[in-house]
Amino acid sequence: MLKKNLMLLAKRNPNLAYRIGIAPITGRYKVLKSQRSDQMFNIIDLKTNLYHYNQYDPYIGVKMDIEKMGILLPNLAVFFGFGLGYHVNEYMNKYPFATVLVIEEDLEILKTVFSITNLSKLLTYPHFYIVSGLTPIQMYPELFNFFNQAHLLQFLSAINMIQNSISVSGSKEFYVNMLRILKEAVTNVLGLYGNDPHDSLIGIQMTLRNLGTIVDNPGIEELKDKFKGKPGIVVSTGPSLNKNVEFLKGLDNKAVIVAADATVKVLLKRGIKAAHMVTSLERVIETAGLFEGLTEEDVKDSYLSACPVVVPETYANYPGEKIIVYRNFATFKWIDIPKGILEIGPSAGNMAFKVLEWLGCDPIILIGQDLAFSDDGITHAEGTHYGEKAESYLAEGTVFVPGNYQEKVKTSPTFSQFLRHYERDVSAYKGEVINATEGGAKIEGAQLMTFQEAIDKYVKDDIDTLDIIKKNLKTPTIKVKKREVKELLKKLHDAIKFSDNLVEKLNIGVEHCLAFEEIVKVDPELEDADNLAQCDELIRKIEKAQESFNSKEFYLIFMHYVQSYYIKASMDINHYKYKIKPSTDLNKILVVKFKEFYSVIAALINKLNIEFKEALVNMEKHLSEMK
Repeated sequence: MLKKNLMLLAKRNPNLAYRIGIAPITGRYKVLKSQRSDQMFNIIDLKTNLYHYNQYDPYIGVKMDIEKMGILLPNLAVFFGFGLGYHVNEYMNKYPFATVLVIEEDLEILKTVFSITNLSKLLTYPHFYIVSGLTPIQMYPELFNFFNQAHLLQFLSAINMIQNSISVSGSKEFYVNMLRILKEAVTNVLGLYGNDPHDSLIGIQMTLRNLGTIVDNPGIEELKDKFKGKPGIVVSTGPSLNKNVEFLKGLDNKAVIVAADATVKVLLKRGIKAAHMVTSLERVIETAGLFEGLTEEDVKDSYLSACPVVVPETYANYPGEKIIVYRNFATFKWIDIPKGILEIGPSAGNMAFKVLEWLGCDPIILIGQDLAFSDDGITHAEGTHYGEKAESYLAEGTVFVPGNYQEKVKTSPTFSQFLRHYERDVSAYKGEVINATEGGAKIEGAQLMTFQEAIDKYVKDDIDTLDIIKKNLKTPTIKVKKREVKELLKKLHDAIKFSDNLVEKLNIGVEHCLAFEEIVKVDPELEDADNLAQCDELIRKIEKAQESFNSKEFYLIFMHYVQSYYIKASMDINHYKYKIKPSTDLNKILVVKFKEFYSVIAALINKLNIEFKEALVNMEKHLSEMK
């Protein structure tokens, strides 16, 4: 039975299947037959001498536990502790459409259960997930990836938390820390989608204004795996960079060096060539200031590898060559000019790591990636554009995280977010990551050593780095650029037409909301049967208007822009469905929420429509200039 279960699990989670397979059996758990007629299994923890279930009928308590929760919105559930899987089975039998995550500390109980129970139904269910055998911090990447699924985002405020009381009571510290990490993962998932639509609009505005730059330059796609097995170095501007930056000299022909945008002037001041690639993704005008005053000679043979959400001035101020790097946003899928889409985290340092991974580099060596303050409050290396004590980070407040060389180090919430994304990226990376920062926060999964040790061990052979880059990058021809501009013009025309139609549908949804409110004014309790029937029909129509959001066009054209509001509004609506039983009172609340929801989305779309029209004019001008 164990072999069969592990084979099924390995198809979706080979790492967990391996961990369960090698887990030792100490005899802590004993499986017993119950007194039910079918002798259903029970399990006792001999360490605590506690049964997980009722000794006479193990399943009777399970049904009662699920029933007494009074679940109204069952779409997403997290189980703390697995036991024999009875609570999970009951939940999934009752709510077969739900997505379920099990968090279990102890691999031994899983191995015990996998050895005596056929779990094929659970293990083949596409929306069943399980994490185990790791510390809470090590589990963060898996939790982040789990919650960062499009179909779950709207349910993140309506998570059903279900505890196996015996499991939790036996490992209180683990599950308390697990809850903290879970909340952090949910918060960071939501943070990935922006704080507000205005913030997202800036990114799309910049992308539309950079369409000409996208068309005119090559993409990172052309460098996929061109440096397979070659060492890569990420350079960031943490305070520890002061200790080892000099060791970069002479490494430009022995490794691929990719640096965050703020490092360019820091390196030049020390007589070190700018990195082979410079990453940039901040969509603020201050980022353009990082390149002010640079000459062509300063950045000769150094490519600005920016995401086109940056302000056009960032491209304009950089006097060297450019490579287009897309972030995994729907907008770039809609543009559909292949340049290479990377799963990029929130910082230029996170971006540099993903670029090196895309190039095939192994190992990836990190320097200046402190992600924390020094003991005296220094946030950045000497000569950094923003100063050695960047007040914006210090003003956020202080949190403590494990350090590389200290038990705990001070950091900010923003740096902590960068850190968590690094841990997520490192866990997914198939090569070796060396943290040679020589200070700062610990990045889980990265091997610690000094930069000199990393150079001695990994950076030995000569590489024709620039030659490989130049040979593989192909500047688009005039013919290709003309074709792509014409395709963009058609997309912009179609987007404007789709916007107008969608706004009309949403306005009709708002009219249905107003009609409902008029009836309720006259008959607040809906005691009249005709009024009740009419309101029920209006509720169906109001909710049906959401179908407009399910189209591929909406996702590609608008989702990145509206997603922060869309997700929060959907979460808000689901929160009430989660808390209040179906009733007239619930419908009154939902109508208010839907009216606001549709009105705001329509207003946002109208704003973006203005940008589409401006982009249309700019691209027509770009085409005429090419002719």
